[in-house]
Amino acid sequence: MKNSRGNVVLTAHGRSNPLMLLSSSTAYNLLMSINWLILSAFISFGQCNELSKLSNTTSLLDSLLSEDKYDRRIRPGFGGPAAIVETDINIRSFGPILESERVYSMDCYFRQTWYDSRLRFTAAQEELSLNWKFLQKVWIPDTFFFNGKNSYLHKVTVPNKFIRLRPDGQLLYSMRLTVKASCPMHLRKYPLDTQACPLEIGSYAYPSQDVKYIWKNVSLSEDVVLSQYEFVNISIISRTNTVRVGDREDQRTVLVVHFIIARRKGYFILQIYAPCAMIVGASWVSFWINRSDAAGRVAVGATTVLTIVTMGFGGRAREKVGSATAIDWFVIMCFTFVFAALVEYAFVNYIDNYEKQQIKKQLELDREKKKKEEATNSLKRREYKKKFKTLVEMDREKKKKENPDGTTAESTDSPTTSQPSSGFSSVRFKEPDEKTTNSFSRDKQLLEQQKQLEELMQGAKLSIRRRPFPLGRGLSLEKSPYRNRHIASKVDSYARVLFPVSFGILNLLYWTLFLHILDDELTAPTEGNANK
Repeated sequence: MKNSRGNVVLTAHGRSNPLMLLSSSTAYNLLMSINWLILSAFISFGQCNELSKLSNTTSLLDSLLSEDKYDRRIRPGFGGPAAIVETDINIRSFGPILESERVYSMDCYFRQTWYDSRLRFTAAQEELSLNWKFLQKVWIPDTFFFNGKNSYLHKVTVPNKFIRLRPDGQLLYSMRLTVKASCPMHLRKYPLDTQACPLEIGSYAYPSQDVKYIWKNVSLSEDVVLSQYEFVNISIISRTNTVRVGDREDQRTVLVVHFIIARRKGYFILQIYAPCAMIVGASWVSFWINRSDAAGRVAVGATTVLTIVTMGFGGRAREKVGSATAIDWFVIMCFTFVFAALVEYAFVNYIDNYEKQQIKKQLELDREKKKKEEATNSLKRREYKKKFKTLVEMDREKKKKENPDGTTAESTDSPTTSQPSSGFSSVRFKEPDEKTTNSFSRDKQLLEQQKQLEELMQGAKLSIRRRPFPLGRGLSLEKSPYRNRHIASKVDSYARVLFPVSFGILNLLYWTLFLHILDDELTAPTEGNANK
């Protein structure tokens, strides 16, 4: 049957059942209410546990850091043995390294671990990770970097540091730092050098009787890559420094780590060594150019010299140091060879010009001498001709005196004259006897001169002896041109062999010296004194 609202009401024996009078929506609402009650009970129970834990941790820290139990101004174990501080560094990035300023920088996680018995507690947790503000309430070491320049703590978005506390009182203090420290570099072998950049760590105020530092580990991340260097080794040591504070001296524990790095040579070989060597080879091309081509040889020499000066001494690959480095010696060696090639042509050209001037002077001297000899011979011919005529006239007058009647006897013993075919008279005399010896003795020299004059008139050539070069100034005229060509060509021939061989030998000595013989002047840290 239906009730007044239209709901179906089940009856049994004519009576209605009240449980059956509930609608479906009412049952759903009742079920949801029960579920919320159960969930609220669970949440309340969890919150009670969290509040209980939080209240327990807070009460634990309050009890540990209460003023009557803990004083952050006093080191752990005050009055007893020194507090041991273990140091750990994990390097995230390294560089840049500035040779001109002698500094390097690195980004690292700097961790310190020590025990403080005042912070021991008993709890189910193995350790407590606490906020950086907790550091303001506990004692921490006053660690600083002896050779630090401009180090800072990262503070984005909050100060990058934390502390962890273990139940046995061990504290782990970690921070992220960028350290900029000095690095005394020895650049005698630059760019073939190896450097050892130190980092010195110690306490600023506590002597070694109160705080003692020991190394735990120094690690390098796998993704650390340097552009110009590569890591060779990382060495760690500890030492004790004597520090004067006022009138007394304290012993301070110092931790030192040396980052041994070797410079990469590929850049310098491609940018400096190989181009300079090839420029030196290009300067040798002038040895095969004809020495008469002065413009070509001078152009090659001047171009190579200027290129070496620009590339080697331009400052692009040279560090500003007080002494010459390895790359400076190589550039100087290359410049010497290039300049020597230019000087070699100047020497060859000077030899050629000198010999040509000597030949020209000798030809002028021979020409002047020939003119003088021709003038002298002409004068002698005129004198000989005059004397010859005088001699003939004297002979005729003598014959007239011997034959006053004007007749001449034909005899083979008497001298006769005949007209030669050349137009000049030739005279033949018989051998003088004892009577004529005195008369012809004074004319004996004239007769000899007559013979020479006859030979000259008949077309005989006179020998002209050429005067050789003076000693030390040259050779004779016939041999001088050949000798000039020989000396100049020999200089170029020797230079074609001598320059490459000597350059190769010097390169071998250079690389052997700077790679295997000279050391890198790496000094191990020793105990020293410091003033504060």
